[in-house]
Amino acid sequence: MKKDNIEKSAIKKSSIKNSTTKNWQWLVFGEDWGRHPSSTQHLMKCIAVHHQLYWVNSIGLRRPKLNDSKRIIEKFKQLKNAQKNDFNQGEPMLMNDVQPLGILAPVAIPWPGSQIAYVINRLLLTYQTRALLAKNEIEDKVPRILWLSLPTARCVAGSLEEDLLVYYAGDDFSALSGVDHKQVSAEEDALVEQADIIFAASDNIARQFPQDKTYVLPHGVDLAHFSSRHERPDNYPKSDLVVGYYGSITAWLDFELITFLAESRPDVTFVFIGKIDIVDCDIFNLNNLIHLPDMPHEQLIQYAANWQVSLIPFVDNEQIRACNPLKLREYLAIGRPIISTRYPAVLPFTDCIYVADDKDEMLAQLNQALTLSSKTLAKLKSRSRERVEGATWQARCELVIKLLSAKMDVQI
Repeated sequence: MKKDNIEKSAIKKSSIKNSTTKNWQWLVFGEDWGRHPSSTQHLMKCIAVHHQLYWVNSIGLRRPKLNDSKRIIEKFKQLKNAQKNDFNQGEPMLMNDVQPLGILAPVAIPWPGSQIAYVINRLLLTYQTRALLAKNEIEDKVPRILWLSLPTARCVAGSLEEDLLVYYAGDDFSALSGVDHKQVSAEEDALVEQADIIFAASDNIARQFPQDKTYVLPHGVDLAHFSSRHERPDNYPKSDLVVGYYGSITAWLDFELITFLAESRPDVTFVFIGKIDIVDCDIFNLNNLIHLPDMPHEQLIQYAANWQVSLIPFVDNEQIRACNPLKLREYLAIGRPIISTRYPAVLPFTDCIYVADDKDEMLAQLNQALTLSSKTLAKLKSRSRERVEGATWQARCELVIKLLSAKMDVQI
């Protein structure tokens, strides 16, 4: 696969000439806008500064089940929110937060693998997306990028007069939980064949796709935001020793490991921030394990900047081996000691991350991280931040623009 360069690439040209990268039109089919801080949303917030961005929410990666009533109600609420582009779940928006020109909560059939659903969704999504674009008509012809972050959006490929079809594979959908794997994998195979260019969030994901059109695009970080200082929030744990994690609290966490660490260090408070996505999560019955609910991504730094150690307690499975988590580079930008289980994405950073192979090793590393001198902590912070200086979301967007410009023979 190709890593962040196009010097040796045989780039196919298109018929768009004498244009610039200003004011391209981007049609992005991703997850639900504002639902969680995905890599696609981070990328597109950078893109939206100079380009026209239109966002279409997810039509789902699995067929609905009887216990999905809450999610179905939420999707219906989105139809109302779509009228005012209010997709931040009732949270106050930051003044510098960038929004798409239009957000579509689509009417579609969440039934991956069904040919009938494919045909109907192609008609429905094409009609709805064109109606969204019609609200912001432009006189001049500009490049139109169709960016699909979910394989189930494949049905619109070729129907929206796009100049370039981009598939962004941020996850290994064949191993992702909560997905109809067989059906979604079939959708992805067809999309990969149609796509002009593919971006993959990790080496493991990129290996699954044709190497002549696949590029590794690792996740980025808002370096200025995550390296800033903050006072402790009012609900911050009343403890001098805090180990923290933020993100989904779900099956990819090693709960046995977490329990072992908490029981081994009763003097340490372990705080987990995020939505609990599993049934019967009883680890928070321990006195020194605290759960804080999901919060806007921008607020996480208020907690993470103040705890003593950042934690990544992942299990070892196919999904984790393919992942490249957003929090990894954010933790590095924060500069606190990081202890993590072993998985491919963390290995390039072993010079500034404690990586453990078992629970006893992780406990030993935790004990060491909690006793580092001020001088050692300062050196670790400096080294960690140096490792992500060139990995900002802006840098990732510039790489994307460079690759797409070459593909379309557009001047930068």
